Amino acid sequence: MVADSPVGDRQYLRQEFLRDAKVIDADRGYISVSSFNLRMKPGVLAAAARLIAREFADETVDIIHGIPHSGNYLATAVALEIGWNVRVHSSRKDQNIPASWKDIYRDEIRSFTTSNGGMTVFSGINLSFVRTGDRVLVLDDICATGETGVHIIGGLKQRGVRVIGFAVLFDKIFQGGLELVAKEDVRVFSCIRVARIGPHDAIELIDDKFKDSAGGQNV
Repeated sequence: MVADSPVGDRQYLRQEFLRDAKVIDADRGYISVSSFNLRMKPGVLAAAARLIAREFADETVDIIHGIPHSGNYLATAVALEIGWNVRVHSSRKDQNIPASWKDIYRDEIRSFTTSNGGMTVFSGINLSFVRTGDRVLVLDDICATGETGVHIIGGLKQRGVRVIGFAVLFDKIFQGGLELVAKEDVRVFSCIRVARIGPHDAIELIDDKFKDSAGGQNV
């Protein structure tokens, strides 16, 4: 059972994260957290959705845009928290564009997580339902270098919308992704902040109030 309170939600997410997190390659900054970006545990989505909805409660949100693939699940969860009138959009991360997509923004994005340092070609964003002046909240599961977020935000801005926020399940502070996105004049938020990783699944989490370590040692 997830506690429905900011402190309870944050503590629950931290516990789940530290339990499931595995350091794949400490030197390159690779980490896997199955319940956050592979099998997407419903309790994690629910707790994160509440935290994100609270963070942006002072904003008017017309559209929630999920970055594929896991960001789409988070977008749905957050939309249910924010309200029934919000519209949920997504982009595509493969080469195939649905025939029904007529108004498309496309770009090449170097995805740290999915392309192993190579170039991932986004099919694009379906802009058919985006209107000038819409206020958009962009969501993803992970923020590493921030390049994906910057490109998606850029594509949305070309349509004349205002991107009011960018939120993720977790980010890796040492790769500077959220800071890069923030330079786009976008408010950023991360449910879990990873300060450092090291061998033997050593992981340090940090936020404004406290920090934890896993793996039996600090890094």
